[in-house]
Amino acid sequence: MTTGAAPRGGWQAAWPYAGALAIALAVLAGLVAALGGNASEALAGVFRAAFGTGAGLGQTLNKTTPLLLGSLAVVLGLRAGVFNIGVDGQIYAGAVAATGAAFLLADVPRAVALPGVLLAGLAGGAAWGLLPGLLRARMGVNEIFVTVMLNFVALFLVEYLSTGPWNDPTAGEAITRAIPPQATLPWLFARAGAHAGVLLALAAAGGVWLLLYRTVFGYELRATGDNPSAALVGGVPVARVVAVALVASGALAGLAGAVEVSGFHYRLILGLSPGYGMMAILIAVLSRRHPLLAVPAALGFAALLVGTDSLQRSVGLPASAVFVVQAALLLVLLAVEGVRRAR
Repeated sequence: MTTGAAPRGGWQAAWPYAGALAIALAVLAGLVAALGGNASEALAGVFRAAFGTGAGLGQTLNKTTPLLLGSLAVVLGLRAGVFNIGVDGQIYAGAVAATGAAFLLADVPRAVALPGVLLAGLAGGAAWGLLPGLLRARMGVNEIFVTVMLNFVALFLVEYLSTGPWNDPTAGEAITRAIPPQATLPWLFARAGAHAGVLLALAAAGGVWLLLYRTVFGYELRATGDNPSAALVGGVPVARVVAVALVASGALAGLAGAVEVSGFHYRLILGLSPGYGMMAILIAVLSRRHPLLAVPAALGFAALLVGTDSLQRSVGLPASAVFVVQAALLLVLLAVEGVRRAR
């Protein structure tokens, strides 16, 4: 029986990740050197920017939150044998629902408004996962196509709301009016600018672990993902499990959208997710579909985002460089995994 412990094996399990990190850092150093910068100073600057100051640590924790929640959404789907590639759309759906709830709850106390906003985010993301879940369960429609198309629907919905009925007329861009103060998350480290959303993400990681490895539904979900035919013969309601998994996956991503609205932007904006959904897939692969291993992986990706952002200012590194480094990480890990399976 699977206990849910993190994968073991000492150095044999750790060396692919260390090697991938070394190659990714070498790629980053090469990009810096090509631009005429000092590679060693740049790499040290990445660490300082992400962890060396209070403000940098605050940014890293704030970016860890949506990355971790998004990766948990992908992990939950993969464990059920489905590929939720619509995390970005579900983040936007959760953000829309959270913003609307914040406006509706403008005159109620914080003890009611903030939970209402977070629950609305969960519900918005779950609603965006319901359609692909039902179509996959009842008609066998591939969830990849549905979730991808729903990404565009969510994005256009945000564009309509942020430039139309919810637009802030004083801003002159695609952003909504600010949500009321009682609908915002409290500070975790006020001086560092870190909100308490990371605590929600960590709690979600623990909750997904408990769900997967300490509940009957979690066993059914893993059995469905490992071998749906055998699970069906064993009495597992495979169609229902798949539908619920996609709904729960969407809810986690929707919570990420709610946190971004209530803890970071304080309004709905068109660029709320700068590709968090794609990064979440990488983190889920990197963590081997384990919810607890997703925590350090998400933290590392967040540090990479914050650190490379600082290099844009110091050495003129293009914003797209972070995606090059991420691609190097993923390609090395996939190659190592392929060699391991071949052996």
